[in-house]
Amino acid sequence: VYVFRYTQLAGWCDTFGTVGFRLAVYDEIQELRSGSSTAKGSAARRLSEVATLRLGLTATPVYGYGAEIWHVMRFVRPDVLGDWDDFAREWCAFSGIGKYRIRDPKALGEHLRAEHAFMRRTKADVGQHMDPVSRIVKTVEYDQAAVDAVDEVARKLAIRATTTSFVERGKAARDLDIMVRQATGVAKAKAVAAYARVLVEGGTPIILAGWHREVYDLWLEALSDLKPVMYTGSETAAQKERAKAAFLSGETDLFIMSLRSGAGVDGLQARCSTVVVGELDWSPGVHDQLIGRVYREGQTEPVTALFLVAEDGSDPPIMELLGLKASEAHNIVDPTLGIHVAPSDESRLKALVDRYLAKRKLTAPPVRKAA
Repeated sequence: VYVFRYTQLAGWCDTFGTVGFRLAVYDEIQELRSGSSTAKGSAARRLSEVATLRLGLTATPVYGYGAEIWHVMRFVRPDVLGDWDDFAREWCAFSGIGKYRIRDPKALGEHLRAEHAFMRRTKADVGQHMDPVSRIVKTVEYDQAAVDAVDEVARKLAIRATTTSFVERGKAARDLDIMVRQATGVAKAKAVAAYARVLVEGGTPIILAGWHREVYDLWLEALSDLKPVMYTGSETAAQKERAKAAFLSGETDLFIMSLRSGAGVDGLQARCSTVVVGELDWSPGVHDQLIGRVYREGQTEPVTALFLVAEDGSDPPIMELLGLKASEAHNIVDPTLGIHVAPSDESRLKALVDRYLAKRKLTAPPVRKAA
């Protein structure tokens, strides 16, 4: 038995064909959702080619748009959805921003099951009888000045994201995303910290989730007396384990965790049933993975996920888009679900661009076509 991190696969790529693996099991297979375009994806593809049997495991096979499922399935059943052109023609609708949506997610989910390529097991199916997660969205106060501080630069980036070359538009969109999301997190950081304090001082151990280092610093300053521990991208593996041990032993009731550190972490359910999301991610799968750290076998209490949002900045467009993405993913994973109403399609770029142009009552100039 060989156990690898995904980041280690590339170094073994040339060896996979000589070892003779019979079974390749990909845990948290959504890590390969970018396909063979990455080093780990290319190596995993080679491993799949030489393995006799292939199995992918995950609670969130789709993180963002439904077309990610094509990349995921290429590692376990490359035949089931055909090549990309066939899949795109048969199942997809182009969003206009380089992303492909699934036209009929339920039909795709049923097709994967009919081909014996996909199976779903709920907690009840495996004998885990747990109440559904209580998801609460709470609007909190925010510092308008922090949002306004980036307003002019954000507006200029929004215009660049619609009027310049393809490469410049992409960079402007990414810069806009980073700037506005960080400003939003900073703007509501004090209110989020106050909410966390109320819960912890009331005797509730919590996971407080965010993304930006600047936001973590504000939380740490406001909550230093509660002795918070960190489990983010800045800590070493040993530091993360010490933080986890301190939380589980009761040395602290405040576990600050990066949104995308959720996949694969186990044990937190032994002490915690409350997750506070202080910053939003564009992907509903990231939130599901985070909540899944406590909503899992061994949990004895009802689980609550509290989403703290601001009425300005990046939170409103992210919330709208999360509804769309979640609907698409849920219908592929559970095609027997009833009707799920989602907002109209808005990309992350279009949502942020439109917001910052609308604030100044401007519209983007038409894109000039090359002669």
